[in-house]
Amino acid sequence: MIMKKILSIIFASVALSSCVDTVILPDNKTVDDDFWQKKSEVDAVVATAYAQLRDEAAIRNMIVWGDFRSDELTVTSTLPTGASYRTALQQIYSLNIETENAFTSWYPFYSAINYCNLVLEKAEDVIAVDPDYMRGDYDANKAQMLALRSFCYFYLTRVFHDIPVTPAAYLNSSDDLNAPQYSPDDVLNMCIDDLKEASKYAISGSTYGDWRDKGYLNQDGINAILADIYLWRGSINRDASDYEACVAYCDKVIKAKKEAYEQKPTRRRFGDDEEKLDYYLSDYGDMYDDIFGQTGQNADESIFELQFRNSNVTNKGLDQMYFRYNNASSNSYGYLKASSKFGSVDATGNGVWNNSVDQRLYEFVYDATSSSVEQFGVRKFVATTSAGVGNTADSHRDTRSAVYQNWIFYRLTDVMLMKAEALVQLYNLGGKAEGDTRNEEAFEICKFVNDRSLSDANKTSYALKYSTYRDKMEELVLAERARELCFEGKRWFDLMRYNYRHTATKADLKKKLFEGYVANSDEFLELALRKYAVPSAMKTKIRDERYLYMPINQDEVELNPNLVQNPVYKSSSKY
Repeated sequence: MIMKKILSIIFASVALSSCVDTVILPDNKTVDDDFWQKKSEVDAVVATAYAQLRDEAAIRNMIVWGDFRSDELTVTSTLPTGASYRTALQQIYSLNIETENAFTSWYPFYSAINYCNLVLEKAEDVIAVDPDYMRGDYDANKAQMLALRSFCYFYLTRVFHDIPVTPAAYLNSSDDLNAPQYSPDDVLNMCIDDLKEASKYAISGSTYGDWRDKGYLNQDGINAILADIYLWRGSINRDASDYEACVAYCDKVIKAKKEAYEQKPTRRRFGDDEEKLDYYLSDYGDMYDDIFGQTGQNADESIFELQFRNSNVTNKGLDQMYFRYNNASSNSYGYLKASSKFGSVDATGNGVWNNSVDQRLYEFVYDATSSSVEQFGVRKFVATTSAGVGNTADSHRDTRSAVYQNWIFYRLTDVMLMKAEALVQLYNLGGKAEGDTRNEEAFEICKFVNDRSLSDANKTSYALKYSTYRDKMEELVLAERARELCFEGKRWFDLMRYNYRHTATKADLKKKLFEGYVANSDEFLELALRKYAVPSAMKTKIRDERYLYMPINQDEVELNPNLVQNPVYKSSSKY
């Protein structure tokens, strides 16, 4: 068995007949200087960089890292003993993660990074040999690769904290692969610099007029990543300037999406009087089919999606986690199911869904509100069509041979709610001065997102009221993100930001985990552990900042002497 680690993969160009000691190396063909002669060859490597994140391990990991570690998901109780990832998932669920755990692998991300580096080092020379590859083509490719590389590094530092940064493209197995390990502060500064450089050359969000407008990182995608990074950094540093930058980049995305929609020759959502809106979202009855359904995807409100349908590639990772653990049976179940908090209504306000008329509950979860099931299947992404408007629970699972649903990284409501989160923090940091309307602006964003999921009749009865949430706006934004973005790989990172804002001592991004850490907040623990039968019994297993991050895979630590393991984890094979 070939270990899928940063230092072990099979070369595709030799038909999987021989192996070298590295996962991040490109195939032999793209390393050869004779390859870099045509525009089409550059385009192929750019596409290959994106394709690394379509790897089933990448999708599995993103669901585990962003959703399963939070209060959203539990392990399916009926998984057979022989299911491949059952033990690894139970280990994570019990908060006893070992360094050999399958979900500690970061290889698809570093493979994507290496392809990005390869384009950045090789592509410019093609201008001189292919007249069809012009400076503008290279600039667009450069912007995409800088952005995709930054996205990967940002993702990894949120998962592992201290990560290696590769100095250049790795071309051969003889290269020195011992990349140095950097603190989050160094990584985030690098990402911000590269994204700002990419922004100078990035194409607009509607350049192609097809799937590439959402499948490639353009100006909107770059701005969304920058907003995300500033929100993350601002939450840890508790820095107003970072929150202000987050709002500014969110506004750029929101403005661009608004202008793009209003310029469309056929508009669906102005209403009978052609009223212009601040945000254009799919209608109440169209939302699921537009964004997640088999006939939709790459919706007007989408920003960046991994392309499975348009690449005719099965999304096996999503299929395994949410639909069929073995990718084989047409009537099975995924490795993970929604926790009771995400499948039922709690009118006391302590749950995710505080009323039974929110259409998202029925679109996103099978058997929603049912008292006859112990676990709720995830419906979002894997159901091909809407559950149908009218708040009707759906228990029917599709029968099909493959899942081609795109994986969504950013969409407009995500960016809107990032802005709302940053506005609330600016209001709080500003001392809640008289005349400061940022809290109310954040509320209006939450209300707009929430209203989309209500019928006209229910908008009157269940509309959010500012007077109810005036003093709890941080909790409202967090709850609205939980409702709108559940099962999309967001929740754990949302909870981490919330935790960092409430720790008794402010964390230090410049320190590596072995150099210092802070105790987690009670507010965070109450939310993050609420899926457990006895949450109090789990608190000691996640008591401080170090436990928020995954361990580095043991193979990586042994092969790269520059890596220092997260100090709370150990290798089962050695201890």
